[in-house]
Amino acid sequence: MMKRLFSTLLLVVILGASLATVSAQGGAPFRVYLAFEDGPTDAYTPQILDILAQHNAHASFVIAGAQIAGHEDLLQREVREGHALINHLWEEVGVYAGAPADAVIASYQRTEDALRNALGDMLPIYDSQTKMFWQPGGAAQPFPPADGINVITYNWNVNSDDCGWAMPDSVDLDTLAFDQAVIQNVLGESVSVGSFHNPNNAYDYGDGVIIIFHDLNRVTGRVLPTILSELQAAGAIFEALPRPWDQVGTMPAALGAAPMESSGYEGYTITGRVLQESRLRSTPGLDADIVTVVPADTPLVATGRVPGWIQVSYEGQTAWIARSLIELQGAIPNLPMR
Repeated sequence: MMKRLFSTLLLVVILGASLATVSAQGGAPFRVYLAFEDGPTDAYTPQILDILAQHNAHASFVIAGAQIAGHEDLLQREVREGHALINHLWEEVGVYAGAPADAVIASYQRTEDALRNALGDMLPIYDSQTKMFWQPGGAAQPFPPADGINVITYNWNVNSDDCGWAMPDSVDLDTLAFDQAVIQNVLGESVSVGSFHNPNNAYDYGDGVIIIFHDLNRVTGRVLPTILSELQAAGAIFEALPRPWDQVGTMPAALGAAPMESSGYEGYTITGRVLQESRLRSTPGLDADIVTVVPADTPLVATGRVPGWIQVSYEGQTAWIARSLIELQGAIPNLPMR
């Protein structure tokens, strides 16, 4: 499965096409929010910025305070090119979720002061933007109350695990298999284990999904073009945080939270692919009549959904297929709920 998906994604880059084409009728957005944590770094941040520019993509950079000195030019470039900066505290020790509020506030302010001093001519742009906080390891609650500090606390929906912290032993971090696994974590079925395992990918979350990477290792730059190309082919646009609906003083994305329910958009369709020989049924349910049986790799057009099932159009017929049996590369919550 993983090798098949990776091969497909490589074809996307080479041919400029995708198995999944989205026919989204107006008003069905697919906004994707990429975040790059723990930088900036001389070795990897410039490459990531170049790739984002090539794809006309904006993102958010989650800045570690200890990385600011000596990287002022990169921070200024990030702001100049339309990306957002998020305060990631000075360093991780002592400020994980559950740390004393005064330690978190002090680390935030130290990082904020250094960041402002580093931005030069870009400071007015930064000052005009909503301030954001990203706790090391993920936050369990919003930023603690503090005079003069008004922020949105962010977590991720999808973890790429591009540092390999939760990759299974079968994935060699020094081989192409690692690249494949990172792509799979974002676009397919999660490879990572333990708390890093997420049964939902970027398509399952759809509009507003937040995907975490790091700009401190070499794999991120290798996989980013494939991920950007695939998501763009599926109708995604890449924006910098905050999301339009997020409010200061809140933590809008809880770690491990399932995708939000949505009624979807009538007329929104996604072209998908059957993963194995499958029965198409007249209604959603294993006891429903079988309309037909289709072989693996059959293309189907998804036209709607209910929990666990996807409504599809095939050879002029409307039928249903179990969600686990079809690969969909589009904003699944945008499919209308039936």
